[in-house]
Amino acid sequence: MQATPLFYPPLRNPNLKSLSFYHSSTFSTKPPLPHLGFSRLLSKDHRFIKNCIVSSQELSHFDTEITAQNGGFSLCDRVNEGEDDKMLGTQNLWSQIKEIMKFTGPATGLWICGPLMSLIDTAVIGQGSSIELAALGPGTVLCDYMSYVFMFLSVATSNMVATSLAREDKKEVQHQISVLLFVGLAGGLFMLFFTKFFGSWALTAFTGPNNVHIVPAANTYVQVVAGYMMIDSLNKKGFNAFAISVPSLDDLRTIFTISAPVFITMMAKVAFYALIIYFATNMGTYTVAAHQVMIQTYWMWTVWGEPLSQTAQSFMPELLYGINRNLSKARMLLKSLIIIGAILGLILGIVGTAVPWLFPNIFTADQKVIDEMHKVLAPYFISLAVTPAALSLEGTLLAGHDLKFVSLMMSGCFTLGAIVLLLVSSGGFGLPGCWYALIGFQWARFFLCLQRLLSPTGMLYSEESNDYKPEMLKVA
Repeated sequence: MQATPLFYPPLRNPNLKSLSFYHSSTFSTKPPLPHLGFSRLLSKDHRFIKNCIVSSQELSHFDTEITAQNGGFSLCDRVNEGEDDKMLGTQNLWSQIKEIMKFTGPATGLWICGPLMSLIDTAVIGQGSSIELAALGPGTVLCDYMSYVFMFLSVATSNMVATSLAREDKKEVQHQISVLLFVGLAGGLFMLFFTKFFGSWALTAFTGPNNVHIVPAANTYVQVVAGYMMIDSLNKKGFNAFAISVPSLDDLRTIFTISAPVFITMMAKVAFYALIIYFATNMGTYTVAAHQVMIQTYWMWTVWGEPLSQTAQSFMPELLYGINRNLSKARMLLKSLIIIGAILGLILGIVGTAVPWLFPNIFTADQKVIDEMHKVLAPYFISLAVTPAALSLEGTLLAGHDLKFVSLMMSGCFTLGAIVLLLVSSGGFGLPGCWYALIGFQWARFFLCLQRLLSPTGMLYSEESNDYKPEMLKVA
């Protein structure tokens, strides 16, 4: 018999009896719909009406069967909750933009904690000595950049959990949270031992003093407190976030499948920024001090675009391969993200450039350092303006599990960027040359991701592609 694709597992019917959707013959007349409470369900927006409008006896049986086979989620409950009306992908453009802003607001607060603390460190140390300000650059590579590498866990968690929620598998969500907490704890211990035993060696590679890595360590307290608050929030939503499970080989394989490309992406970003600091370190004390101020303010503003990436990874899976798969609505959501990213990038570029331009004395009183800072204002603005939009595009690709392309793209951008940095450094272009290389790095990411998503064979247009279809179930 021909296989039929279903979005839900088939109902259990071991005796192969006919399942009637009509009222029993006992009832001579059909009760009016308003008395059944189904008038609200007749809207064309509700897709589960066939599963809900049955006789009173069959309703109980069907609801039990569907609930048991879908991880405890009742389809009728899903309709009664009006989830379709709240789903981001079903709203118009302006409503989507407002909902995205509501989602990204709290997420932005979590992202800016680390860069804000590092920026405060930079301002305090810069008021004391330009030499110490220059020495802070290598220290941030060891502390802040290493922490940023492990943001792949955040991306992997959002991707895996959003995918499971799209399939309405709450038990799998709980298991993934427990396993990823264990991986995060292991990563934290690795960072602790690395900075303890290899910190001096790593700092020496950047010609910095051996004790500078102590300065950004104030971030630890913020991270611990924020971590507890997020765990407590998960508990209130019905997940046991304090449960930590040792991952099995299958769990590690699943995490590696998603995390490896994301890890490569994060490593490419961090390595490129570290290379800029490395080349700037060889340009003199004032130059590296100016770069330290500019790169810290740059990080402070770029993380404002990260919640757009998280938004794409949270809401796109439902539209790409969830039970509510709808590619046209996914394209509308992407359009909203790009619009917000463009507006946000312009605002961040203006505000971010104005701070070191008009208020450089916040960070240093040394005029030579200020002069070096002002030399890179133009590339600073251009590279910052495109970052939020680029992050939203990358988040969409990650949500669509186009991991191979993302990892290859970032590896290629890093390789070409490193070559450009080497050429501008040896060519005597100074710090502005390094920042113009950063422009190429950021805009290349944007155009490559945009071209991939707009491709007729891409995930947003591939109705016939098996790579982006939900799991198909066969019945005889």
